[in-house]
Amino acid sequence: MEMLSRQAGDSASQAPPAFADLLERAGFHIRGRRADCPHCQAEGRGHGRTTVSFTDEVAFCHRCKWTRNTRTLSRELRVPVAPETQEHREARERAALFSVWVNTCHMILIRQLCRLTERAERAEKVLRRFPDCEPAWNALADLYHCESSLLGALDVLIFEKVSPWLEEPMTRGRLAVAFNDVPPRMVVLHAG
Repeated sequence: MEMLSRQAGDSASQAPPAFADLLERAGFHIRGRRADCPHCQAEGRGHGRTTVSFTDEVAFCHRCKWTRNTRTLSRELRVPVAPETQEHREARERAALFSVWVNTCHMILIRQLCRLTERAERAEKVLRRFPDCEPAWNALADLYHCESSLLGALDVLIFEKVSPWLEEPMTRGRLAVAFNDVPPRMVVLHAG
């Protein structure tokens, strides 16, 4: 009995193999961050050369649509995987929340920019006929005053490397650090 528990403890404490190693065990030929798909070749769908893109956790073939993550591929190959730790689960959940927050902010900013742009376009039409129309001038001013701020915020959210609106480029990591500094109860997700 002691031998069994020691063996189980040994396999659970082993570090899981890197995802690229798992792909190689499954018959993929790795080429940098891409791989050749053996499924495409076996099914006669062409050569399958570099049709698989992968990260540290997920792989996807752009030709045959084969997809796996670390855990599913490990199970298929019967490679033991340590159970997910509480810290890893919390980090994964926080990363998912960050992605939802970025997408929600992006939608809010796009809607605001579209609304201001549509108002400004209508204002230009009105000003052609009525050049002294004060509300039309205000609609144009609203767009011109907010446009650079909105475009700068959008550049932050898409991690633009070269932006006329930002003094230095934003990276996903820097924005995630700022996001993680905010307590979870302070993150408000509202797309309305």
